[in-house]
Amino acid sequence: MRDEGLRFTDRDIDLLKYLAHGPAFSQDLHLRFFVKEGRPIARRVFARRMSKLVEAGCLQVLHHRRVYGREKDRHGPVYSIARGGVDALTQEGGINIDRIRLVDLGKRSLVHEIIQTRLVRKIYEHDGVHYRVIRLYDDVMLAKQAQRIKLSRIPDLRFTVQLRNGSYFSFLVEVDAGSTHAPEFIQKLVTFTHLNRLLAPLDSREPFAILIVCDTQDRMAYLQRAVMQSPLTSKIFSSFAFNTIYNLDNSLGLFNPWYKADGTKIERIFKESVRNPNIMKPTS
Repeated sequence: MRDEGLRFTDRDIDLLKYLAHGPAFSQDLHLRFFVKEGRPIARRVFARRMSKLVEAGCLQVLHHRRVYGREKDRHGPVYSIARGGVDALTQEGGINIDRIRLVDLGKRSLVHEIIQTRLVRKIYEHDGVHYRVIRLYDDVMLAKQAQRIKLSRIPDLRFTVQLRNGSYFSFLVEVDAGSTHAPEFIQKLVTFTHLNRLLAPLDSREPFAILIVCDTQDRMAYLQRAVMQSPLTSKIFSSFAFNTIYNLDNSLGLFNPWYKADGTKIERIFKESVRNPNIMKPTS
């Protein structure tokens, strides 16, 4: 629980809203929220305020030596929202608790978590403008549901959006680190497809896609070939879209290029149209 004596500023609330999607490096938070007259304010002022938020139970922090095993890192420590910050956002920030990811930094792979957080931020980037995010589950939430239905493999994210024409579309996201052999990867996709059917509303025929984010272009090509060659996925390859971590900031948005398993470039997963948004339409 947070210190009730702490008085939140508008900047505090904006910072907590940003961290509601997941953790961020201190350098990013400093440059984004602690700026005056176009320039970052003194580092000590930033550090002092962040310390107060940590002491009040609103933030948790992971220092760089625990992250990278070396003394210096230009990003500085990593911050994520804590229980007191969740309370502040639901009570004072007007944020629904379903849209807050409470991440335990001590139990997570930081690199994977930062990638996953960027994914979540990209998903919410156009929320309320081009579509509405109806539900979003990260791997922690999905693990709890998978226990009930006895599935051992889960994706990193699953979310559903409502399009402008009123229809729904669900996505599952898998961040691939390059350590999974092709047969196991194919089995993952089959299990994810089954999971999506189990989690979809009863009698729902809403379409879905699995978005696969790879660590390199070579890894992406390897998995694309695996999908095309496997009898389990070759007939449904159009349900999968591929991209790479290196394009994460520029190309991960749902309105930006992806690639099908056969190499066809998907101009946009959503090709914007008010009357009839097209889903995963290849480039003509």
